[in-house]
Amino acid sequence: MAYTSLYRRFRPQTFDAMIGQQHIRQTLKNAIVSGQIAHAYLFTGTRGTGKTSTAKIFAKAINCLYPKEDGSPCCECKNCKALSESNNLDIIELDAASNNSVEDIRDLTEKTKFAPTVGKYKVYIVDEVHMLTKAAFNAFLKTLEEPPEHVVFILATTEVQKIPATILSRCLRFDFRLISKEELTKHICAIFDEIKVKYEQEAASAIAEAGNGSVRDALSVADMVVSYCGDKKIEYNDVLEVLGASSPDIIVELCDYIISGDVQNAIMLANRQVNMGKSVNVLADDVAKMLNNFLFAKNCQDAKNLLGLPLELFQKIKDAAAPATNYRITRATEIMAEVQNTLRYSTLSKVVLETAIAKACDMSSSIDTNSVIKRVLELEAFKRSVQGSNLEEGTELTAQTLWGAVLLSLSQDPKFVVEYTIASKVKKDEIELKDRVFTLNINNDALYNEIVKYKDFFNRFVKKDFMEIKSVEINHIVDIKKENLDKVKNLF
Repeated sequence: MAYTSLYRRFRPQTFDAMIGQQHIRQTLKNAIVSGQIAHAYLFTGTRGTGKTSTAKIFAKAINCLYPKEDGSPCCECKNCKALSESNNLDIIELDAASNNSVEDIRDLTEKTKFAPTVGKYKVYIVDEVHMLTKAAFNAFLKTLEEPPEHVVFILATTEVQKIPATILSRCLRFDFRLISKEELTKHICAIFDEIKVKYEQEAASAIAEAGNGSVRDALSVADMVVSYCGDKKIEYNDVLEVLGASSPDIIVELCDYIISGDVQNAIMLANRQVNMGKSVNVLADDVAKMLNNFLFAKNCQDAKNLLGLPLELFQKIKDAAAPATNYRITRATEIMAEVQNTLRYSTLSKVVLETAIAKACDMSSSIDTNSVIKRVLELEAFKRSVQGSNLEEGTELTAQTLWGAVLLSLSQDPKFVVEYTIASKVKKDEIELKDRVFTLNINNDALYNEIVKYKDFFNRFVKKDFMEIKSVEINHIVDIKKENLDKVKNLF
């Protein structure tokens, strides 16, 4: 008998057997119990998160003769058994990647006219539906909106952004999330226990991490590891060997060189790994992940359980991370994580990797240059403003010196004649500088009405030359005596 891969052998047959996606499972079960079955569903999410499996379970559940109280299929009635067979006629799977033409959709539309042979509904599962052509989508619209009562469409896709809005609006959309590492680890352990395979907990955790949230990817790795190990116990290093990853001890040593600034040993060690046949992409990925482990080990009390690493390896990571600052670790991690994008388009992958490692070692070359440039520009602008206002270096910035510099700048530019005329009317006792806020306290009603029109201008003008000023405020100071006199006049 031909071997069946783990992800096919352990494909869930009921909602309760699914991994994760609790929000989707509960919604579909409630719909089945209440009998509110929609005519079209859209399942979207990354690969291996259960879209097709959920579609098949749902198809059996709505056709089951004796569904469970929560809506799950019983998997024992004649309908469930018939629909579990690969040759059944009531669950039709269509691969839109290879059947994406108008003719394919017309053929599907014609087949929907035939009643189901076993259950109440005939379910069409259209996988990778985003691959349909524009004309095929248009041909599908009417049938998708008003299919026969016995037909349910389930569209599955990994790229929902490519589906026309006219299709989306006709479906109930469900977004499948990535499966957590903890759930994947638990699932892999359960499978290993069932197939009588001996394993280390750390090995199962490493397989789950390699799955990156995809059950199918994780089980594919598990399949390879089981074949590699044969009858012997699966260990952590066996998983790394199958994945083509470098020894974790080597990666820890390399990361230690990076955060300690030892450029020579870091690039020599990386060079040896590449020359031994290790993939540059895998090595860069391993270094970035290990640096992230350094950050966890340094800052999290429960890092050992969170990372799922062997105790000896975790202790090495913790000891290496202890003397480094969080800034150095995070900057090195950012640099190594960014390498993946560069490697994707480069033909000199080894050079790119070694350059990135050298950059991560030397913090002077890996400082956030955007922040530095911004700060330098601010200081240069401030220096120019001081020099332009004829203030000697070191002069204390007061309200009077600041407003004097503003008046001088305005007077030297002919296009600011109106602004200068208004600003020159402000008296010395009407200006104030406190807590980096420059305030004009105007007592004159007419002047206030004039200057308030130019508030935004003065705000920009002052902050342009004096970067430390947060804002310019204009207050209207009312003369109490005059206000009372006006009230008396109004009485008569």
